[in-house]
Amino acid sequence: MKKQRNTALRAATAALTLAIAASIAPTAAAAPHVPFTIAAGSLRIGLSPSGTVTSLLDTANGHDYASSDHQQPLIKLVADGGQQLPTALSFDPSSSTYTFTFGAKGIKVGVKVTSKSGYATLEVTGVNAPKGVDVQTLLWGPITTTINQTVGETVGVVRDNDFAIGIHGLNDKSVGGWPDEFDNLTYTDGPAKTDASIRGWAFGWFSAAPTTWGSILQAYTYDYTKTRHRYVGWGGNEPDVAVPPLSGDDAVIKGSKIALFGSAPGNVLGTLSGIETGEGLIHTKIDGEWEKTSQGASQSFLVLDDLSTGNAAKASEYARKAGIRTVYSLPNAVGPWQSTGHYQFNSQFGSSDAGAAGLARTAAANGVSVGVHTLANAIDNNDPYVQPVPAKGLATQGSVKLTRPLDDSSDTVYVDGDTVFKGGNGDAIRIGDELLEYDAVTKVDGSANEYQVTLKNRGGWGTTAAAYPAGADLARMQWYAYSQFDAGMTMLPEIAGRLAQIFNTTGIKSMSFDGLETATLAGYGTFGTNKLVNGMYRQIKDTDNFISEASNLLPGTWDATARVSWGEGLHGTPWSQVIGHQAYYQRNYMSDMMGWVVYNNSDTVLDQERLLSQMAAWNAGAGLQTSVGALNSSGNTAGVLEAWKQWEAARNAHAFTDAQMTAMKDTNSYWHLENTVPGKEWNLYNVDYQKDALSAPNDGRPTDWTYTNTHQAQPLQFKLLASKGSVTNPSFTVGGKTVTYPVTVPKGATLVTDGTGTAKVYDHTQHVLNTVTAQGSATLAAGDQTISYRATGPAGSSAQIRIITYSTPQKVSAPVTIDAPAATSPGTATTVTTTYTNHGTTTLKDLRLNLAAPKGWTAVATSRNKFPNVKPGQTVTATWTVTPPGDATLGGYSLPVQATYQGPQFSSEAIAQITLAAPSPTATATEPNVFLNHGPSDPGQ
Repeated sequence: MKKQRNTALRAATAALTLAIAASIAPTAAAAPHVPFTIAAGSLRIGLSPSGTVTSLLDTANGHDYASSDHQQPLIKLVADGGQQLPTALSFDPSSSTYTFTFGAKGIKVGVKVTSKSGYATLEVTGVNAPKGVDVQTLLWGPITTTINQTVGETVGVVRDNDFAIGIHGLNDKSVGGWPDEFDNLTYTDGPAKTDASIRGWAFGWFSAAPTTWGSILQAYTYDYTKTRHRYVGWGGNEPDVAVPPLSGDDAVIKGSKIALFGSAPGNVLGTLSGIETGEGLIHTKIDGEWEKTSQGASQSFLVLDDLSTGNAAKASEYARKAGIRTVYSLPNAVGPWQSTGHYQFNSQFGSSDAGAAGLARTAAANGVSVGVHTLANAIDNNDPYVQPVPAKGLATQGSVKLTRPLDDSSDTVYVDGDTVFKGGNGDAIRIGDELLEYDAVTKVDGSANEYQVTLKNRGGWGTTAAAYPAGADLARMQWYAYSQFDAGMTMLPEIAGRLAQIFNTTGIKSMSFDGLETATLAGYGTFGTNKLVNGMYRQIKDTDNFISEASNLLPGTWDATARVSWGEGLHGTPWSQVIGHQAYYQRNYMSDMMGWVVYNNSDTVLDQERLLSQMAAWNAGAGLQTSVGALNSSGNTAGVLEAWKQWEAARNAHAFTDAQMTAMKDTNSYWHLENTVPGKEWNLYNVDYQKDALSAPNDGRPTDWTYTNTHQAQPLQFKLLASKGSVTNPSFTVGGKTVTYPVTVPKGATLVTDGTGTAKVYDHTQHVLNTVTAQGSATLAAGDQTISYRATGPAGSSAQIRIITYSTPQKVSAPVTIDAPAATSPGTATTVTTTYTNHGTTTLKDLRLNLAAPKGWTAVATSRNKFPNVKPGQTVTATWTVTPPGDATLGGYSLPVQATYQGPQFSSEAIAQITLAAPSPTATATEPNVFLNHGPSDPGQ
């Protein structure tokens, strides 16, 4: 009751505060120690006469979350190389603008504040500095709080059980974080970098950070009206570089804009959604819900290294059988491209946008979309940006000048410094339009600052060697870890435009920015990353159901990024690391994801179910990384795909109980899911599958083990691998009963029993070589017992045996369900029924069933679909009339329904697969009915 009263009080008080404080009027008379206040949702920010944040008041309960021992100004400046603090603050109510005066330098900064529903916007309206004063950077905060229970470092939200405070950049240049090159300017008792899941990341990338005494919120905007020296690295080896000036709004601090807010923790996502829609930011929906709350955001992909125009139909068929809605192309580290940079499709995708569009149409016929991998702004060495004439905008690490002329064949050049050659990555350099490499750098004897540089690979990467005069520039190129060049800031809009063009014209609906950290190598920090990612997204015409991933998540790209999914099974990412990422996703309001999990054609269903149970435990999607070739060659493909379909259906519906999910988080556990009612009910079994196989020789003599059956009594089941030589007539004796399998298992093959009296022999790709009927039977009792094994085989042969037991079934029921026809035809209205059953113990508030019809279709609710209260055990139903357009393309479609209610971040979802087919012909009186059954005497039978 206390919690309910506090919630009601918070809502009433917040509404009253907004009404009173809408004008953001100073309150000097009421509170002399807090002469200025800003209303930001349920947060009231108090400012001192000098512009220092003195209070962060929760208007519902009056609690002040400001760190009184670590107060900082709302804004600071870096000018003439030093940090500048405001000395005076004034307010103009006619324009809602605060003026911060920096007395030491005579600088004035205007900040317009506008209170809106749930948040406030703060925008720099002008920076006025005396002639000769160089204002380099404006720093928002850091705003210091006492909250450190949960710190969403990327989303920029800090929260405890009662209150949350957030900061959000409103344009690309308003960068969340702190400039790394200004670490020496921050306060001494600053952030504690302790989280293992993000260790090694640049602190400057975080909008929020924990401290030993609370947390901070921070953002900044750089002035790029002149050359600036910035730290561009992310791996610690890169030096500061000189970055060229920009032009227009990107170059100036004016226009820097952020949102600040305070709310109850449960209202954070609603506030962030309101900021996105209210401020015209990227706001994508997946399956009809905002991507940050849609269960569809965590949908799994089928990641294929051989997806092509030739096998797209088969690939999408496999995906559909697995209940997966996207096939994703990852033929190598970079994606299906002739080269990264210009991003022209390779032969797998038809060598053109038209070919890629054809591949996407083929997949769409099975109701499956297509995704592609990218390497952000990394530029392949064979890309037209590199050869035959390198683009002027390729990123560099700095430059020096030639002190002597250089002819077109010399392997030695003389320059006026060596700083550019220190640190960094790679040895590629550029002189004029020639790319080449350098080796040794030595100082010229007797010179003050002249250096001799040994050259190699003249006219490298398809460029042409030439002669250059003294005074020509020699630039060291930025070099990415995959031995690639990097696009500079001026090239990022062009790459963003090309990627948007792909998604606008081909029908491809998902992608990943791998190597996204390369955008910081452009020299402008994460401003460059924002320009690339958001620049692409803003040009995509239809972002609904567009899923974007990234190799890293930044404050400025949080709006555009549907999810991050870290973990590469083929490259051996430790599973503990994959699990460790989930805490980061959760505190930053992102979907839980498990990266790419591998399927080999030798995997069993139980192998895959172990991964699937981990995904279910965390409500996390993953990329099923394999190939069409592997799926074609495995004898177990149908079983594996069916397992994916069932586990993902149950996971997406939130069918597993909290207790079941907790149990499945044990990384040593195995589980099996069996569908009992399609799309609605399953049986879940805990499986005792021995981690370490029992090893026994095949010498005809018995080998005994003590085995503990942790489950109920059941028929003996096992998996026997003929690891060293063949195995003939294996037999097991348990409790005085013996079962023998009259078969020879070839070396490398497995014998698997299912407790029914039959067993199958599988080769290493899971094809059945033999089926055998057991002689006799054996039962495992509950608890301890002795198992005796005997078999024959070649001298020195042995077997590895794993005993398998299953628990009694646990019922798994989907709370949300959908019933729709399996097929319909264009223009035909059909009835779809959606339900939600409250399997919990508390009443659900404001439940809504939302059916997301495919684009161009209509879905009209024919009954209520919103329910104020759903009691425990209660089932609510919503019916819909769904109609595809008359000219709709024939093929497969997905019809998802999501259930949302107060409390959890993500909705529960059920998906109906529906096929759109041409209407069946109708018999007439003048035509023979070809569908009549003429009986067995008909010659056509």
